[in-house]
Amino acid sequence: MKEREDDSQRCDMKAINLKLQITIFVILLIAGLVTAFSLTSARIQQATLLEEVRQKVVLQGRNLALNYAKPLLHEDPEFELHPHIRRVLRGDRNIKKIVVVDREGNIKGHREMKMIDVPFKEDAGFTIVGDMSGLASDESLKIRDDVLLVSTPITDQDETIGTVFIEYSTAGMARTLAEGRKRIMWIGLIALGVGALMSLLLAVLIARPVNHLTRGAELIGQGRLDTRINVKSVREMNILADTFNRMASSLEKSRNVMKEKERLDKELEIARSIQKTLLPSDIPEAEKFDIDAYYNSAELVGGDYYDIIPLVNNRIMFVVGDVAGKGVPGLVVMAMARMMVRDLAQRGENPARLLRHLNALLLKDIRNNMFLTMFCGVLDLESNGFVWASAAHMPFVYFRGRDQSVRMLRTKAKPLGIFHDEIFNKGLEEYRLTFEPGDMLLQYTDGLNEMRDREGAEFGLERVEEIVKRVAPRGAADLLAAIKESLDEFRGEVPQSDDLTLLALRMRQPVEAGVPSDGDEDHGKVSPGIRNWSGV
Repeated sequence: MKEREDDSQRCDMKAINLKLQITIFVILLIAGLVTAFSLTSARIQQATLLEEVRQKVVLQGRNLALNYAKPLLHEDPEFELHPHIRRVLRGDRNIKKIVVVDREGNIKGHREMKMIDVPFKEDAGFTIVGDMSGLASDESLKIRDDVLLVSTPITDQDETIGTVFIEYSTAGMARTLAEGRKRIMWIGLIALGVGALMSLLLAVLIARPVNHLTRGAELIGQGRLDTRINVKSVREMNILADTFNRMASSLEKSRNVMKEKERLDKELEIARSIQKTLLPSDIPEAEKFDIDAYYNSAELVGGDYYDIIPLVNNRIMFVVGDVAGKGVPGLVVMAMARMMVRDLAQRGENPARLLRHLNALLLKDIRNNMFLTMFCGVLDLESNGFVWASAAHMPFVYFRGRDQSVRMLRTKAKPLGIFHDEIFNKGLEEYRLTFEPGDMLLQYTDGLNEMRDREGAEFGLERVEEIVKRVAPRGAADLLAAIKESLDEFRGEVPQSDDLTLLALRMRQPVEAGVPSDGDEDHGKVSPGIRNWSGV
């Protein structure tokens, strides 16, 4: 009996030795193939990615140079360049910096407004890339550590009017290479595991750990992600069991992440409900005026803001604002601005003084690189007079019923929350007009004119003017409905990229209100002593 047990043990040892021989041979063969494949793939991938990154950053520089030529010729190019630069930086995290410099070497475009008009100085440590093929004579490509610096001239009619500098991080390429090597490594490990399993299947001893693995995998597949597989066998089987355990652990973490995401989504829904309470719940009725408004955020919550505030002496204040940012940060700033505006409005502040005080308050509370634009106007329901001021907000559209003409009323003020009083107050002025029957005012945020279609073209103010001229005589609600319909048709299935707010105010025709006509009074003109509009 003892001899039979000894023979069985010896047979088992021989089987184990044969199993180890086959396993070692398969592992060495697969390891050699995987190593050769991974080294060759890594070299090819590195060379390919480096060339792609170089071409991408050079083409990016040329594209931005084309886009920035027109804004750079404007009087205040920073207000067009700044939002575009921020959008580009948000769209490509590998771009670390974009700087637009005029022909005198002063910065006109930067992600931080405080850098505007500062003389540009190139960061130290950059050296010219050895291979300059593919570059024009007036372009340059430099490198420092993991950052590429490309400079591209901005031209207008073959004349250089400035330069755009782009710093592009190659860290993403390094991560891609690392991820590629990691994928190859995992492929190799899987190949090694498969080879080991195929060899070990020749032995009877493999049946028990395989059964353990099978049972564990079934439990994990049933959703019991706390299952851990314990196998006492050869190293390869232990590695496979550990892989299953790591997979179960990763799935469990992913499930927890999904639960956390659901919780955050619920909180965002609550924030959306709160935002709805911050916007006007109803539109005040006015005998002679037709008022309507529309709001739609690009995300669950947004940074656009409008308000319609009844004041004493039969007056109404209209406010439209746009925070530089979407989501919860934009909502927080919007809520702060709403409380401040309502408080200042009830104190009897006129539009210009309200914006001055609001700017001083916001400077203390909002973080760097956040600001907002705002339009504020007050309508006197008895005199039909309208007084307004704007802090770098979009020009509003004014439709004159008398001759069916459309004007874009612009101002040159600074945005709120960036500049101190002495700078902010320079461009802030107050304007006045008097409505006549049929006149309409349309105010909006840049989510209207900057709405894009699938080709990337913007909706533009020209389309807005055409819709206003065609639909304004039918009333405020019809105008906003026509604009929304045109926007939906324009963008198709492209998601809304920015918050959208529309506010329309129209003085009814006498036949609508049931009152006598005003005759030929001189309405719809700028009052004496007030600066003229700069209209389109």
